[in-house]
Amino acid sequence: MDKLVNDAIEKKNKDYYEYSRNLNIWHCASLSKKNFWQLLKANAETFMAERGIFRSFIVDDDNKEIIHQMWLYATGSKDCKWDINKGIYIGGKVGCGKTILMRSFCEILHFISGNTVEMIPAPELCYKISEKGYDSFASRPLFIDEVGREPMEMKAFGNTIHPIKELIAIRYNKGARTFFTSNFKITSLSKWRDEKGNLVGYGQDIGDRIREMMNIVEMTGESRREYNTI
Repeated sequence: MDKLVNDAIEKKNKDYYEYSRNLNIWHCASLSKKNFWQLLKANAETFMAERGIFRSFIVDDDNKEIIHQMWLYATGSKDCKWDINKGIYIGGKVGCGKTILMRSFCEILHFISGNTVEMIPAPELCYKISEKGYDSFASRPLFIDEVGREPMEMKAFGNTIHPIKELIAIRYNKGARTFFTSNFKITSLSKWRDEKGNLVGYGQDIGDRIREMMNIVEMTGESRREYNTI
């Protein structure tokens, strides 16, 4: 019996190693704060330029602590206030800079790991799921932008699906590294139906999975978008 037990434990230890062996690829202890900032700024200003916005990326009281924690996360530091083995969920008001910051950070993670963290807006992802199914989005690293602004319910192959809700459940079971930005708090996304019966969220079970999958980060501040009014 001892041999059988030892063999079973050894097999489970091997399984554990397989599940955990890729954790360290997301961290680089030698990445200095200066180098991190240089990469972040270059990425952010390039992404801003894609949008036709030509100005410097600004660090202020609304984002500087998040940026600091992102550096600690990227280096795998024990001083990071976040769980470095989870993804990141950044919530905040429209235009406060969530998408540019997260997209720039995901580029740094690609630089460190060699693994692309693909950015897909949630509404676009829903339509891709309705056309292709869930398999191609089940386990690869993803940054899903604008979570909560997508259709909660869609028709696909003659069936009613709840694309993001169901994808979250699949990715949770696979331990897939996931990043979100959203204008909504988790409590809002966790609602399933309002008093009129309308779909308004993913349900408490999915809200709990999101909390376990990701560090929940709130970005303060108003819109950074600049525009003229007449």
